[in-house]
Amino acid sequence: MRWFSDVSTLTGMRFRITPIRPRTERCASWLAILGSIVAVLFIGGFAAYLLTEWPTIATDPAFFQHTGWYVLEGGVPYLDVWDVNPPVPFGITAALAALSGGNMLVLHGLSVTLTVLVAGASVLLVGWVAYLVTGENAAAVAAGLTMLVVPELFVLPLLGVRAQFYALFFGTLALALALRDRPFLAGAAAALSAGSWQSGVVFAPLVVGMAYQRAGGKNALRAIAGAGVVTGIVVLVFAAAGALVPMVVQTVVAPLIAGSPYTLAERVYSLLLVFGYGSVLLPVALYGWAHAAVRDFRGLWWVPTGGLILALQVLFVDLDGATDALLWLAFVAIGVAVAVERVIARRSGPTDRRDHDSIRSNPCRWAVVVLAVAGLLVLSGLVWNAGSPSLKLTLESMEQEAEPEGEPLPTTPGDADVPSMQAIYWEQLQPETCHYRLSWNEVRWVAMTDDRLDRQQCDGSPSRIDRT
Repeated sequence: MRWFSDVSTLTGMRFRITPIRPRTERCASWLAILGSIVAVLFIGGFAAYLLTEWPTIATDPAFFQHTGWYVLEGGVPYLDVWDVNPPVPFGITAALAALSGGNMLVLHGLSVTLTVLVAGASVLLVGWVAYLVTGENAAAVAAGLTMLVVPELFVLPLLGVRAQFYALFFGTLALALALRDRPFLAGAAAALSAGSWQSGVVFAPLVVGMAYQRAGGKNALRAIAGAGVVTGIVVLVFAAAGALVPMVVQTVVAPLIAGSPYTLAERVYSLLLVFGYGSVLLPVALYGWAHAAVRDFRGLWWVPTGGLILALQVLFVDLDGATDALLWLAFVAIGVAVAVERVIARRSGPTDRRDHDSIRSNPCRWAVVVLAVAGLLVLSGLVWNAGSPSLKLTLESMEQEAEPEGEPLPTTPGDADVPSMQAIYWEQLQPETCHYRLSWNEVRWVAMTDDRLDRQQCDGSPSRIDRT
């Protein structure tokens, strides 16, 4: 049996770590187990949605999908449409709109189908990353099931396109490609993650660092080149459309200036509400991060680094709902996988040869244990999400009490005379103003700057920013 520690000692090279340790297991692989669970969960949910809720569409998906259609009608994001999200989701929905032939019902069907596929693939990608890191089937399954502890991951894609799902997909794909020594593609995927949602920018330095650590400066430069190509294309497209400055203002400056007020206590309660009973996995993930940092920092530094950076994101930057925690959830899942691998390694240690052989003769027991524990947490997540347990009600009350009072804004969404986002979508309206989504970030931006709700085009930078 061949074991791969794959630690390169070539002159002039950095440590090249590929911690895959194939097992001679007769039980099903992680992909067969996790893939079956994902298929049943996502396909079953899709079928139930088609039978009971179709064609319900939420406000955010209606906005993304309408903007994609609007692009084909000559609309320019950030000029004719004000929004804080980066441009990749608009490009995706524009492509889907072209395939739909202008039929908004078909566009919604394509959008839901693609987003469900992207969310399901993201779970499998997290499992793959966990397997590449640990070489354990049970650890990979544990990582994938940890993702499913947050039900919004497989519920919200049924309502259409949301930026965070695409940022999650491209970001986890970037990690997997970096671990498979595909630095150019990893850099490109990381750039697509950042171009889907701002927090996805975390993956770019991670994959560059991983490429350097695994094969030196040439691979790091390849990763940078991959990210640069994608970024350069986006910049050129919007520069040609005269929308580069508005894009930077709306996607970089506005989120920093006009973000929602919060308190740290409120964010902590919000996170606990997102994870529900699955919050018991957070200490497990912290143990996995700590082990990676202390025992294998040279190979797994990116696990605790990504986890801590994205923890700061959800605590101090942006947490308006469960989707804002999805990128952090991926690193929580990888941390859980590292912890599971450590437990298996300890129990199968060589201190007692008979115990070692006994455990090796029945390696599938760990997959059974992981499936049982994580499966219960996934089911408990559904109960938490759909029901009203007393603990959930208590946390909701504490979250409301921790919300900052703040001063009332001089501008509100009701001040704009525009139809609902759903009406704009289904009736294929081309609004006369660029402010028609009317998110609270957008309204706060208008209140803090010289912008107006009736502006026809959202071009240029503000001449005034009132931070008070």
